[in-house]
Amino acid sequence: MTEIRTVLIGYGGMGRQDAALLYSGAVNGMRLTGICCRNREGQKDITIRYPDVKIYENADAMFADADSFDSLVIVTPHKTHADLASRAIQLGKHVLVDKPLGISTGEVRKVLALAEERQVACGTIFNMRGYPVYQKAKELIENGKLGKLHRAVWVANSWYRSPTYHSSSAWRSTWNGEYGGLLINQCQHSLDIWQWLLGLPDRVYASIDYGKYNDFRVDDAVDMQMEYTSGLHGTFIASSGEAPGVNRLEIWGSKGRLCIEDNLRLTFHENEKDLETFAAENKEIYASLPYTSKQIPVREDYSDSYQILFQKFSDHIRHGTALLASGEDGLKALLLSGAAYLSSWHHQSIHLPFEDSAYDAFLAHMLESER
Repeated sequence: MTEIRTVLIGYGGMGRQDAALLYSGAVNGMRLTGICCRNREGQKDITIRYPDVKIYENADAMFADADSFDSLVIVTPHKTHADLASRAIQLGKHVLVDKPLGISTGEVRKVLALAEERQVACGTIFNMRGYPVYQKAKELIENGKLGKLHRAVWVANSWYRSPTYHSSSAWRSTWNGEYGGLLINQCQHSLDIWQWLLGLPDRVYASIDYGKYNDFRVDDAVDMQMEYTSGLHGTFIASSGEAPGVNRLEIWGSKGRLCIEDNLRLTFHENEKDLETFAAENKEIYASLPYTSKQIPVREDYSDSYQILFQKFSDHIRHGTALLASGEDGLKALLLSGAAYLSSWHHQSIHLPFEDSAYDAFLAHMLESER
């Protein structure tokens, strides 16, 4: 396939951004041929901006014209993601789905199984993987520059959202509309980066506040503790109700400490010797391990992260190269947030992977509590 005819469904804030990117020709091998938008105002805007792009008034009309496109980009409300992806995959279409890939781990597994059966691509829109600072951090970790990983702490309470944001749509910040709050919405990106750099933990314990800063029933603050079979321990702290916030990820290994700040800056505090070597050689009672600190140069601009993600999707379909973020990665991020929800609900640590039925029961409880 030399050209991927692509339809976009969803023409809100993210949909408009993605449409502009695809129509511009910045993604080699992908051409925007259609947009599905139910809103009359949006349809008028599409006609003006993209006069040669076909407009579908609803999903049924779009799927009825399935022979005219090869891939579907899904940027609709959360609860529609898995159903739209499944319908497209059943028709043999490649799909790129905004986070979260689905509202539950169970329905995401069904999407992934169907994609494997039909042999089509299924990607998740986790564009933060395209940020230079995280690309470099992953390179350093995989090349063993940190040695054996001991601890990671991410304080991510820079997600402040005002009451105006939460009330901007009836579905926003509700269980019945988004099937969660902070963890399922803003933090899916951070949790994806966490598992991309460090892998999935064996066990999660979490304390979650629901409506701590806002008049709603979804989560707006979380503290997670993670344990790995390797001995690595992790702490993840996030909030959408605190300001000024911090966005800082620190990772300690036997060879030093890596600090990532504001998605831009990367500092490496490198030990002169590996901790195990120093411990074996040192004879002083109160010895300290010398280290040097240096800022790792990375490009402080991540405005092209969506272009990178879409290009990886295009290259995967045309050439078989790796996706930037696969459907399996979408499941992993949902496993982390799901484990946190279950831990807070049951007041106990949760082993991964948990039973899909356990998360279904949690969602049913939260949906009922909001009615």
